[in-house]
Amino acid sequence: MLESIDYSVVIRTIGKAGNRYQQLLNSIQNLKPAPREVIVVLPEGFDLPPEKLGYEVFSFSPKGMVSQRMAGINLCQSPYALVCDDDVCFGPDFVQKLYVPIKQGLGLFSAGPLYSFLPAGKVHIMSDAVMGRAAPTVFHRDRYVSVLNTTGYSYNRHLKADKKYYESQSLAGTCFFADVKAMKEVDLSAEIWIDKNGYSAMEDQVLFYKAWLRGKKAIVVEDAFYEHLDAKTSIQNNKPSFIYSLRFNRAVFWKRFIYEQKKSLQGRIWAKLCFEYRLFWEKIYERVSVSRGRMTKEDGKIARQGWKDAFRYFESKEYSCLPPVC
Repeated sequence: MLESIDYSVVIRTIGKAGNRYQQLLNSIQNLKPAPREVIVVLPEGFDLPPEKLGYEVFSFSPKGMVSQRMAGINLCQSPYALVCDDDVCFGPDFVQKLYVPIKQGLGLFSAGPLYSFLPAGKVHIMSDAVMGRAAPTVFHRDRYVSVLNTTGYSYNRHLKADKKYYESQSLAGTCFFADVKAMKEVDLSAEIWIDKNGYSAMEDQVLFYKAWLRGKKAIVVEDAFYEHLDAKTSIQNNKPSFIYSLRFNRAVFWKRFIYEQKKSLQGRIWAKLCFEYRLFWEKIYERVSVSRGRMTKEDGKIARQGWKDAFRYFESKEYSCLPPVC
């Protein structure tokens, strides 16, 4: 007998994902058990998507990944939510698989592994590891992802069927299952800097790592597979903001969630050295990208400004008034 699960589906979109969004709606239509409600949140002033289920509830919020996501969560009437971007698809038993570790008390968030987000190809894997962006895990094989002092992460690509559930310090925010009360308690809306510059870079890492620091664990379910169809509409329509925010938000994440969480002087010195190492390689990468035509000179200028403005932001009243992480 199919177990009853009281959950909602919360979707953030700008209404322009087209066929990819239709594939998500098809997946939702086939979910077993069906959700209590489907909440679709768009930015204020945007048109509704032409693709519809016919019974979803539409809502509007200020434009931004965090603003839209939390608007949907705050409207949610059920204790659990499947939180999605507008470009994913999954099987009918997807929610059943994600619900089990939460029901068993293993964590308050769950997701399937998304191997397409991990580095692929020997050159890419090696370069990301050297730069401190992402590296195959060595020390934490019981985790899917561990956050590094560089603000990058180590990852476990070889999850085993006989283990089934893996803790994770971060997840791809494209699609996950959440305890709604826990989601609200993480207080992602307090991190106003994420949406500050037109693109909410790293908002998923902020959400799950902040949850981890507050004792609210995320679990990856080894066989809960889904596909990211990758519309990238927010990046394509706003490239300068994407370039700038990726640098700005990374620096603020490091300061707020890594450096300031260290309890000892030695820990803070090591965190600073790790981030300076990352900055060194990122600046080299940006210069090489400009010289080879992968970035324009203007893109390079925007990237450099993102780093500079983040360090100025640390001295601002706005930053000093942010509430404690833990």
